[in-house]
Amino acid sequence: METFISYSSGIKNTAGKIKNYLDLFGFNCFLAHEDIPPQTVWPKEILAALNRCDLFLPLLNAGFIESFFCQQETGFAYCMGIEILPVMISKAPMGMISDIQAVRFKRKDIDSSCWKIVKHVAKRESLSKPVLDALIKWFGESGHYDIANERAKLILNEFEFSPRQVKTIRSHIKNNSQIYETKHARDSIFKFFDKYSNHFDKKFIEWYDSKKASRKWLSY
Repeated sequence: METFISYSSGIKNTAGKIKNYLDLFGFNCFLAHEDIPPQTVWPKEILAALNRCDLFLPLLNAGFIESFFCQQETGFAYCMGIEILPVMISKAPMGMISDIQAVRFKRKDIDSSCWKIVKHVAKRESLSKPVLDALIKWFGESGHYDIANERAKLILNEFEFSPRQVKTIRSHIKNNSQIYETKHARDSIFKFFDKYSNHFDKKFIEWYDSKKASRKWLSY
């Protein structure tokens, strides 16, 4: 997925933090002040990035409203039928995007606000595949019991997964001891088993619910 972040220069640091977070989950964000090489014609590069993007993220604040470039970028995205997700920093959507529901963004809580964007896009069928794949990879990379528990709660029963994706999650549960040994993730994982029951046979569930796996640290 290709994502174009439209922003005013006054919040370029915030825009950079948003890009860094979203890129962890397959957004592949274009940010003008980071991605345009020196001595390049800016309008040409911006137009090229807009033409190839799948998602347009306008970061709405007072500076955005006053920016000629931001207004042009938004108009282009709207007219081209690009998926637009307004991000309300301090201003509500206006003009042609005034009827599009925005994500409220708190600059003092970057991670929580960015997660709202990830969660929203991961539920949009037309955009979800690369984001869900990245979330599954993130879950599979859990390197600590607490991290595995947190990620299991965040993703396993929040989104809709394809058969291929469920198979990958199953592999992570089977092969990552930080996932299958943590007792705190049991509820989330059993709920996931129930939801996708045709992918988990009795043998697999019995293995997970054994002393070799999630019962290892339970008291008897």
